[in-house]
Amino acid sequence: MAGPNIGRDIKHRGTLFGASADEYERIRPGYPRAAVCAVADHAMSAAAVEAGGEVLAPDKLRVLDVGSGTGKYGRALAELGLDVHAVDPDPALLEINQLPSTVGRAEELPFADASFDLVVSAQAWHWFDAEAASAEFARVLKPGGVAAVVLNQLDVRHDWVMRLSRIMHAGDVYRPRWRPQLGTDFGPIQARIDEFSVPMTIDDTVALTATRTYWLRSNDTVRARVEDNLRGYLTEEHLVSEPFDLPYMCLTYMAQKQ
Repeated sequence: MAGPNIGRDIKHRGTLFGASADEYERIRPGYPRAAVCAVADHAMSAAAVEAGGEVLAPDKLRVLDVGSGTGKYGRALAELGLDVHAVDPDPALLEINQLPSTVGRAEELPFADASFDLVVSAQAWHWFDAEAASAEFARVLKPGGVAAVVLNQLDVRHDWVMRLSRIMHAGDVYRPRWRPQLGTDFGPIQARIDEFSVPMTIDDTVALTATRTYWLRSNDTVRARVEDNLRGYLTEEHLVSEPFDLPYMCLTYMAQKQ
């Protein structure tokens, strides 16, 4: 299955979200701890094998968070003790990232070969040229290193959430059987799904929509129509009591460099 068709204007991506960085950080959901721990554990196990069975201390595991944005996923890894560095094309996002960071793109990572034990892309893979990014992930990974692609998305297995996602023009609906194209440098992909929910108000839902690509690229007339449709849906067609739980699922894909 192909990923969502939301465009590949990579140069425009470099500055698209910076103007709303604070709101993006506030309203976008974090990641389930179990999903983050699974990636860290997988990378640490792989590093131990490469080290001849020696278990590395977490702070010895070097991680590159590619397309880090405001750093939600990278910070979750850092909270586990891992040594995380962020890279993103948007300096405005990196200003509030809180991780050591470098401006750069997935297709041309400004790092030496074999520099990292784990390279992750959370909520950014769809903006990359998959072939070029995969080759760069493999280049900067140490032998046996792990690449991980992580996606939070609305859980559209619920009919009302599917309808909501369409009104929001969410643009990020992957089927669970989808797999990122990581290329021949990597072994088989391991996948997991973690379900979670986020308490929301109707105003929060509008604010979340305002961090989406469709909204950011639209004029005021289109934005007003989308907001009216959202409020109408949640107060009339699918009446909710505030706060309500908005279902998500976190899709995690991991593969080891061969």
